[in-house]
Amino acid sequence: MASTSVQRETVARKALRLYPDRTVEPAGYGVYRVEGREVAYTVDLGIDGGVESCDCPAHKPCYHIAMATIYRARTRMEARRVQTARTAERAARGNLEPLNALERMGA
Repeated sequence: MASTSVQRETVARKALRLYPDRTVEPAGYGVYRVEGREVAYTVDLGIDGGVESCDCPAHKPCYHIAMATIYRARTRMEARRVQTARTAERAARGNLEPLNALERMGA
């Protein structure tokens, strides 16, 4: 009897595959609306110590929770990148100001 293996797509892989084509909208306080095949589902990531949940009929964990997690991670990463760039720009200006002052004095 030949053994056959059926590889099931993991929740994370499915979320990563579908993420570019589906809409994820923040609703506030760790709650997101995630587009499903036919309707949008409400996902609560439980960021304040709660439990992750999704109102879809699928078994948990579902890919809607994974997609909301991806969205949150990417938006937080982008916000940090922007903040880091602003901080670096302020630091550079602060470091250059004494040099500019010396240049103005003719040193």
